[in-house]
Amino acid sequence: MPVLLKLTINKNILVIFLSIFFSQLVQADIYIYIDSNGNQHFSERKVNDKYRLLLRSETNKAPATFKNWKEKSYTNISVPRNKTLQNRYHPLIVNAAQKYQLEPEFLHAVITAESSYRRKAVSSAGAQGLMQLMPVTAERFGVDDPFDPKQSINAGALYLNKLLKEFKSKELALAAYNAGEGTVRRYNKQIPPYPETQQYVKKVIGFYWYYKDNL
Repeated sequence: MPVLLKLTINKNILVIFLSIFFSQLVQADIYIYIDSNGNQHFSERKVNDKYRLLLRSETNKAPATFKNWKEKSYTNISVPRNKTLQNRYHPLIVNAAQKYQLEPEFLHAVITAESSYRRKAVSSAGAQGLMQLMPVTAERFGVDDPFDPKQSINAGALYLNKLLKEFKSKELALAAYNAGEGTVRRYNKQIPPYPETQQYVKKVIGFYWYYKDNL
């Protein structure tokens, strides 16, 4: 019998309950449907045309289930943040969130995962600044100085806004932010079967739910 679950996304028990419920699954594709009230419905199969594939199990990779994707509740995650820097950039984050119709907690979660609020952060791949923008992305969104906090936060927020409009969920928007929007499109708007990307999405969602209660 297929597993069906209805959840309201504004409940901060979401990650905890998913962790318990889906820990019973060994291997399964996961489908998602978001109704007009913003409730998320999950199933092991495509119940109807409203459901779309979120994660697919692959025989040669770790099963794409919530057991290995959201196995920890947000209360158990380690949040690497510098409170002084967080407070310093909070007004910029709130302004960008309002401008681009995002939740401040969501932007804080992305920044925590990307740079831990270090404005001079540079990754081995060349991503720069608070939002870890790649040079091509920075240019795309008109950033002159990727290490300028205001420019970085606004560009990252605008990018996330566009990704959310296209992919319709935080999880897929984050997957696109990490792996590239083209990659998510190639996988038919599913989270790509890359351990790094799946871990990134899980981590940011965990930070997001943490900040909903602790910002």
